[in-house]
Amino acid sequence: MINIIDVHCHLGEERLLSNLDKELFDAKEAVISKFISNALCQEEFELMNSKQMHEFKDTIFWTAGIHPYYDKSSEDDIESLIKFCDEKRIIAIGEIGLDKRNVDHEWQKKILLMQLDLAANYNLPVVFHTVRQYYELHKILKNNFPNVRGFLHAFDASQEVFETFSQYDLGFSLNAKHPQDKVLRAIIKHGYYLFETDAPYMKSPESNDDFNHLKNLRKIVEQISVKTEIDLNILLERQKYNVNNLFEIEL
Repeated sequence: MINIIDVHCHLGEERLLSNLDKELFDAKEAVISKFISNALCQEEFELMNSKQMHEFKDTIFWTAGIHPYYDKSSEDDIESLIKFCDEKRIIAIGEIGLDKRNVDHEWQKKILLMQLDLAANYNLPVVFHTVRQYYELHKILKNNFPNVRGFLHAFDASQEVFETFSQYDLGFSLNAKHPQDKVLRAIIKHGYYLFETDAPYMKSPESNDDFNHLKNLRKIVEQISVKTEIDLNILLERQKYNVNNLFEIEL
């Protein structure tokens, strides 16, 4: 079986961080070999460069961004993001985007545009977080950053939204709460898909665990394989190609 990469998780979140060795061991047992973790605030930025994380430098890769709906994210973090880009410490800007739960829509747009500009200047991909704001995001990209590349994390939207964003150089990242079967099959046919846990968040609706674990990525991919009737290794081979093409990291 081809090794799996989790393209979106939060290893700085206390539920994973406090038991990280076991989380990584259990994931390895499930043939999950690499992880892309999101840093969303100063304490997570510091973790990126810590001694604890240095020993996993060939296993864990990092993105960083100012989140539209995470209370620890701050506009003041933009200077840290610039530094990370200069020092090539991150492989993408994110997760960033728009979230309707945050009523300060103008602030969100301002922060998003700042970070999209940063990604464009440093030729970095973008990890998008979007909650009930897909068409607003589409307008921003169409009018300002039509050449953006990256992926829509935790994609669970309609066929129409999928078709709209498939016009961009953007992948669709799937987790335990993936879209309806019709949309799922369209994404797989389109070919630009990725797999994620979003751990410790986004646990499966059937799960009795307190939170989502890294090892659950294998179950997610197996479920998608069954639903789409596509061989598991074919799905993983395509994800490997997509990850290497987007991030230029070898699996």
